[in-house]
Amino acid sequence: MKKLLTTKEIRKKYAPDHVIENIKSTYEENLDKLKFILINKNSPLLNYDKDKQLSFLEVKNSKKHNLVDEITSVLKDTVFFMNQSKKERTIITQKMRGFYSELIKNYLERISIFIDDPEIFMLKESQRYPTKHMGLDLIFNILKLIKKDLEHELKYRNQLPRSGYLTGLQVSMGEFFMKLKKITMSQKDQITLVQMLFDGFDVDWEAGDRENIKLSLQNPAIEYFQKTEQDLQRIPSYFFSRLLNDDLLSNLIEQATILKKRSRRF
Repeated sequence: MKKLLTTKEIRKKYAPDHVIENIKSTYEENLDKLKFILINKNSPLLNYDKDKQLSFLEVKNSKKHNLVDEITSVLKDTVFFMNQSKKERTIITQKMRGFYSELIKNYLERISIFIDDPEIFMLKESQRYPTKHMGLDLIFNILKLIKKDLEHELKYRNQLPRSGYLTGLQVSMGEFFMKLKKITMSQKDQITLVQMLFDGFDVDWEAGDRENIKLSLQNPAIEYFQKTEQDLQRIPSYFFSRLLNDDLLSNLIEQATILKKRSRRF
């Protein structure tokens, strides 16, 4: 049997914490620059307000804060990727996807090894009078539910398209585009805003993609976002069991949600 790496060893192999820390620091260092672009007099964002019930004066005073703050909050990963070269963006995306894929495969192998031996610790002396280990029975039920969710996540990862220099931007900008859609921003204004952001951060990308932002960036971004939202909604269906109490099931759902959100940042 091959030796399975521990989670600590996998983290050491890919160093994901270094990327996460860089994302955080890059965002903090560029937050003022990001806000300046969004509230620039030519920014189309200033023509939209989130709350139609506010008075004109309130809208004018709050627009540069509430809406801009809401938009900047969903661009943390995007700011990081906008500051990387095409080559760096590709490498980082491949590295982080590799980390989460290997981690999930490792989890599945460990779970499978355990549950493939249903008699572990049972010490059966006869077929007629088996000794039942109630604690392990509970563990088996939990692991089977976790395995089902992990298998679904691994299937999703195996079907992902090959990572490219725009992938990090596509994955990170889905919620941004959905928020623009929510405030009924026109397609033309959305494209203009993206161009302003990319020009402001001097983003490294091909002329062809720059000329067709909808196909190269917007559509894939929304597709990534909507797929993840749909899969997050399905998580409770993988953790349905009459053998486990509600508190335990709720915690399993919470942990599965955290893993899915983290792994799909890239």
